[in-house]
Amino acid sequence: MSRVRIKSGKASLIGGIVVGLASFALWTAIAHELRADTTLCLMAGMVVAAAIGVWIRLADL
Repeated sequence: MSRVRIKSGKASLIGGIVVGLASFALWTAIAHELRADTTLCLMAGMVVAAAIGVWIRLADL
């Protein structure tokens, strides 16, 4: 028997990227308002935003 492979759509990729970017923008805005916009805090925001984007990408399959 051959395996059936589910093809992921382009929309889930674009959605993951957009949600990741929006998450990072919100993280940056909140960090700025809290006066915590250090390099370390922004790098943590990048990691969190990337994880959220990957989660959205995988959850949309």
